[in-house]
Amino acid sequence: MSKILRVRSATVYKSRDALTYLFNVFTFMGTNPLENRSQRYYRLYHFYSFTVNFICCLFCPLSFHIGYIKLRHVLTNSQLLAAIQNAVQVSGIPIKILVITWYMKRLRHAFEILDELDVNYTRREDLAKIRECVRRCKKIVLIFCFPYYSFELTTIALGVAQNRAPLAAWVPFLDGQRAAWEYWTIVLWDAFVMFFLLCHQLGSDTYPPIFINIIRTHVQLLIARVNRLGRTGALTADEHYEELLGCIRTHVQIVSIAKIVAPVISVTLFTQFATTATTLLNWLGNVEYPENIISLAFFSCQLLQILPCCSSASQLIADCERLPDAIFHCNWVDQDRRFRRAMLFFLQRAQNPIRFSCLKLFNVKLETSVAIGKFAFSLYTLIEETKVGTDTEK
Repeated sequence: MSKILRVRSATVYKSRDALTYLFNVFTFMGTNPLENRSQRYYRLYHFYSFTVNFICCLFCPLSFHIGYIKLRHVLTNSQLLAAIQNAVQVSGIPIKILVITWYMKRLRHAFEILDELDVNYTRREDLAKIRECVRRCKKIVLIFCFPYYSFELTTIALGVAQNRAPLAAWVPFLDGQRAAWEYWTIVLWDAFVMFFLLCHQLGSDTYPPIFINIIRTHVQLLIARVNRLGRTGALTADEHYEELLGCIRTHVQIVSIAKIVAPVISVTLFTQFATTATTLLNWLGNVEYPENIISLAFFSCQLLQILPCCSSASQLIADCERLPDAIFHCNWVDQDRRFRRAMLFFLQRAQNPIRFSCLKLFNVKLETSVAIGKFAFSLYTLIEETKVGTDTEK
């Protein structure tokens, strides 16, 4: 259990170190089970995992939906809309948890592939690029924490200031209007539940940009290796050929990592896309102070859930498109026939860039996230023009 929150700093990193914070979050939330059954806290950890995930996957979606239905006559329109969007977001968390847990063994297999890839890089500039990737991936987790838990603080604080339940969720046997101790128990429960729900969101929303950044780094390292093919005069023809085969194997390993994370990204990111448009619609709507503070915090979280992944995916496509150019411009002219034949095979395999999709319906790229924003704004404009929900009779 001491490994859950352990943070290691070093001057020489391995690619697997980029996943340290991410898998610490998975372990803390019980979706990355302990492998060694002989460990002292094995049974205690699994009981903890079952309790946390039962609350997040089963109880919370039910509690949030029952809550806004029971309190719909007490809440204002903006508060009711915020409660509904919270319930929609919480309903998507079980899907993400189940998918990540189902593919966890495959995700852990990426560590072994990354170790195999690191063997190829001993040059100072290559190690510096890996170190930069590790630090960038750790910063992604830390950066996501700020808006996520700022949203929790603003939600709890505003609920207490307005003397109401912060999440408007149903809590069995408790009524905040009946006694003060019941109200404060509900507030503490809402803070506890939000902490674990946002921690689940932190893990499920940071792994796509983290894995894509790792893949991007190794594509860039492969491009640098390909540019050096055939240019070292001290090597024999057999050594040049072996180096080319090594580049081909590296490309296959990079694609295998992409295939490992692609099914997880496909389902979880589609779930996020399905709920983001509604959230943007609420933020664009007529939300007054102080509810607009929560809407802005929620909107910031939605941007983080979509934009970094889509932006990284677009940059990965651009990096992959540079690989065929690097293959063509390597020094293949001075090499023998088998080298040129292998190079043509490599060139053909590298023509298809690594892409991620959401349930094979649309590709994950920056244009997709922009389209979601355009859709939300168009829907808001349509509602304003048609005066839906207003009394137009004079």
